[in-house]
Amino acid sequence: MSKKLLSDEQKELYSLMLPVYGAVVTQKTTAKILNVSVATLYRMREQGIGANYKKLDSKSKNGGVVYPLQEIVRYLTESNIKAV
Repeated sequence: MSKKLLSDEQKELYSLMLPVYGAVVTQKTTAKILNVSVATLYRMREQGIGANYKKLDSKSKNGGVVYPLQEIVRYLTESNIKAV
């Protein structure tokens, strides 16, 4: 099996975000959603942390990356630390 399916909570968040952001999100918009800079997104990719992304055919180190919305939703909901 490939990636696990989204939970009900994640599906709800995805359905709210989809009309606003679309299924594939640019780096600039992803940075805004995650409240970080594009440079921080780049560092997160270099360190192997953050949301999964897709590399496009591009010569630029930053220009050829997009984020599938479901990966942003998954990152937002799974990176939370549960309060006791």
